[in-house]
Formats: sequence, structure tokens, C-alpha cells
Amino acid sequence: MELLKEKKILFIYFLYLFIGFTIYLTLHVSEFPYKYVFTDWLINYEGGFIRRGLLGQICFYISNVFNLDFKYVVLIFQILIYFIYFLLFFYLFSKIKINFFWILIIFSPIAFLYPLSELMSLGRKDVFVISTFLAFVIINQKSINSILCSFIIFFGISVFIHEITFFYLFHYLFVIYLKNKLLVKKKINILHYLAIFIFLLFLLYLNLYQSNFAELNIIINSYNYEDITVNSGAFSWLSPSFNQIFFNTLSKIDIISVIRYLFIFLINTAPFFYFINFKESNDLKFLTTKNFFIVIFFLSVPMYLLIFDWGRVIYINFNFFIIILAFCFLLNLIDLKYLEVKINNLNKKIKIFFFIIVCMSFSPKILLDDDLGSFPLYRTITRIINGTIDTLGNF
Repeated sequence: MELLKEKKILFIYFLYLFIGFTIYLTLHVSEFPYKYVFTDWLINYEGGFIRRGLLGQICFYISNVFNLDFKYVVLIFQILIYFIYFLLFFYLFSKIKINFFWILIIFSPIAFLYPLSELMSLGRKDVFVISTFLAFVIINQKSINSILCSFIIFFGISVFIHEITFFYLFHYLFVIYLKNKLLVKKKINILHYLAIFIFLLFLLYLNLYQSNFAELNIIINSYNYEDITVNSGAFSWLSPSFNQIFFNTLSKIDIISVIRYLFIFLINTAPFFYFINFKESNDLKFLTTKNFFIVIFFLSVPMYLLIFDWGRVIYINFNFFIIILAFCFLLNLIDLKYLEVKINNLNKKIKIFFFIIVCMSFSPKILLDDDLGSFPLYRTITRIINGTIDTLGNF
């Protein structure tokens, strides 16, 4: 009965978020194509191969073949991927006992709630990157060949959707290692390593070299939208080199921004430190709570040096963190007795206090130099109500 209650709470929460996302995705269509998120969707392959162009090309093709308004094709894709996103996470959590620890993680303002509390991040391609990795983790491959084939397919698609996927290569490789070590138990030979290496070199070649030859003006002219130029929104980030992007971002970082985001990060990862303890294993001696956290943390650092919208970064990182951690639960790598003891040692008042501090107090804005947002869960409720009124008013 308690398990059914936990799953019901999760279902209601995900349904609440999905409805909220759908309402505001629909409202945002009125800002097409000039809103930043839509300029990212306009990127296609009409001017030659270019990074981030896959989804734009698919939408462009569907729009032309079926004579549909491009903005509504994008809207359908956005709503569909969020539905898949929540469906996959619900499936993942259905395999795990949802206790107080998971309540803190699931209701964290930098987890599933974030795109609704910070609407600038809603409808971005990030959700495709997260969902693709989640699908890769969930699929049950029964051989090392099938694992590597799945990696090539899912990682490749994700890279073509957005190059930010490269920063999560370790997450994919870590899942491959765990699946092979604990489930398939087959030796990875030199051909497997060579195939992965060649595949990654090919992706880097396309994104770092071939993409530079794309004709941005041809891409933009394929739509005939007025006032959209190579300097509009996401298009403006396709031409600068990594050095330019790095120094541009670095010039905007200050100690206040770093402290602000460290504060958010530490609050939302505190439950992990308090509740989680990995089991001792002769096969995975390196896998400890401390090592797990250090690796995940330091792998994310380069992203903060190349991306100006830190709110998106912390949202994506936390989603990948949730997926990896949930996968460790599924593999029985977590000491559940230790977790239960820790939870049982907390009385009801302390649990309420923890929930308020972690889940209801602060959330990051999208840009690194923005101040923190407050009471994110409460504000999304009022936002959905207002959004519903606005949506109904448009009919």
C-alpha cells in the first residue's frame, strides 16, 4: 500500500509538471521565431552539415512534406519529448523504492521542476540529450556488442542534436563499464576499443571541423523569416571558436556567481552525502560515495567555463546524476540498510525542515550572473494557474 502511495505521488507530480510544460510551450509559440529557444530549432542542414542541426532538419522536412507550419511541428516535438522524458523517468523510478531520500531528489528545484521555474530553459534541446541517455541506461542489452551498438546509436543521435553531449561521454562509458562488469561479464577486446575511438574521432571531426563550412545564410534563408540573421539567438553561437567562447564566458564569471551556484549545488547534493553509502565490492573497489561525487563534480567544471547559462548546466548535470545514481540502485550497489537507518533516525519535523530547505527555498536563474530565485515550487503553482488563464483567454 505504501509503495502504491509513493508511485501515485510521483505520477501526480510528473503529470502536474507535464501539464505545466505543455501550457507554457503552447504560450511560447506566440514568440516564434525570435525567442532564443526557437532560433536553436531553426538550425538545419540546408546549408551543409552543422552541429545541432538534426532536429531542425527533421522538423524542416516534416513541415515541407506535410505542408505544416514549422512552429507547430516544433511544438509537437517539444511536447512529445517531455512526455517521453517523464514516461522514462517514471519507468525508472518504478523499479526503485521511493523513500525520503528520493523525495528530496525528485522534488529538487534543479531536477524535473527547473524548466517550469525558469521558463528560459523550457523547450530547449537539453531534454533530448537527457532522455537519450536515460533510454540508453534503461534498455537491457544482453551482449557487449549490443551495448556498444546502442552506445553508437544513442550517443551519436544525441551529439547530432546538441554537441553538449560530448561533456557526458564519461557517463555513457561508465554505464557501459557497469553493464559489462556486472551484467554481461564479457571481456572488451581491442576491436571494441578501436570502434569506439574511430566513432568518437568521426563525431569530433564533424562537429569541430566540418561544421565550420556550413553556410549560415542559406540555413536562415530556407525559412524566410524577417529579422533572423547570423547574429540572432543560437545562430550567434555557431561561428565563434571555442577559444572565443571560453574567454567570453570567463570574463563574466565572478566570485559571487561561483558562491551562488556552489550554494545551490551543495544544498541539492547534501542528501546524497548524508543518505548514500556504496556497498563494498572486490570488483568495484573504486566506487565509493566520495569518489562518485568527486568524479561527477569535476567532470562538470569545463561546462561552466564554456556555457554562459549555468542554470541549464546544473539542471542537465543533476538529471544525469539522478540517472546514474538510480542505475546504481538497480544494480544493487547501494547499501539499502544504511539508507533505511539514516532515514529512520530522522523524526517528522527534521524531515519537513530538510524538505523545505532542499526543495522549496532556492533555485538558480538561467544565467550565471543572475540572482537566485526563491520558493520555486510555490511559484510554479501560481505560474501554471496564470498560464492556464492566458491559454484559455487565447481561444
